[in-house]
Amino acid sequence: MLRMPNFTDDLENWMGNLPQELKNIPIIHLAIPGSHDTMSYGIKNKAPVAPDADPVVGTLNKFIPCVVKRWAVTQRYDIVDQLKSGVRYFDLRICMKRPENKFYFVHGLFCEEITEPLEHLKDFLRTHPREFIVLDCQHFYLFNPTDHCVLSAELNRIFDKKIYSRNVSQLKDCTLESATENGKQVLIVYRSDACVNDRFWLSQDWPTPWPNEISVKKLRKYLDESLAQRNPDVGFVSQCVLTPSVRYIVPRFTSSLRTTCAKEVDKKLTDWIKAQIPGPFEADERPKSNVFLADFVDIQNSNFCRNVIALNKKILEKNNSAQNSPSRKSI
Repeated sequence: MLRMPNFTDDLENWMGNLPQELKNIPIIHLAIPGSHDTMSYGIKNKAPVAPDADPVVGTLNKFIPCVVKRWAVTQRYDIVDQLKSGVRYFDLRICMKRPENKFYFVHGLFCEEITEPLEHLKDFLRTHPREFIVLDCQHFYLFNPTDHCVLSAELNRIFDKKIYSRNVSQLKDCTLESATENGKQVLIVYRSDACVNDRFWLSQDWPTPWPNEISVKKLRKYLDESLAQRNPDVGFVSQCVLTPSVRYIVPRFTSSLRTTCAKEVDKKLTDWIKAQIPGPFEADERPKSNVFLADFVDIQNSNFCRNVIALNKKILEKNNSAQNSPSRKSI
């Protein structure tokens, strides 16, 4: 019997270590771990309120800034540690901060200016040429059309020839094998029509439906229902996150997003994640999973990333089963 490889022994290089059979499958059909609000680890003490925050957050931050921060931060690992833990899909929220005229990552509060984290990401790709990432520019705040063009130019400058471009490719052709052969390591999803860059992919190329639930039971139901609508020719994100409202947070001000929400998801949704199946499927078949997004990917020694990456074994198991079935054997 063929011995199944252990995909999670080396999270830092998991894509490069995949069997050739999986490297030839479009990345929209692989199971890929992603981090929700990737850059929120960069929120510092006394960080100013960002424009994506609920209006009442400004008042709360004046009196209990430590509480606001505890609920705004969604990741403990920085970008390099997330990469080393296996994360390959990054959820970015970006704001133009004036009068500085600089781009900052945000999530309720201002995080870091974008350049240094993206340069760290670029350095990782340079030293890990067989790894591939997706940058999902999810939300933009206080942008005008010129800002979009400036940000697009900056992303092009940083990642340059590593970008897997929409104008010359199709998603169904984007495999790890083809990307590595051509020196491509970055696919950018840019969810705004304000300044369309033909190198970047569009919202419809990688849907990421938002659950907006605070109950794991309702979250699970939403994930099942939204996945059932997936198109086989595009990517898909399952957001395995709870979304607390201010009303929910206030009576729990001594707690945090990590202890109240993220650990609850890790405890109660892990079995759902393990039950998912990635891989190619036809339009008349039951849709399969692709990207999974989570808060605090570091919980239990990156347990979330390990569980998601391990799902790729199911693709090999199915293929091996099909090859060994009686209908495929010669007579």
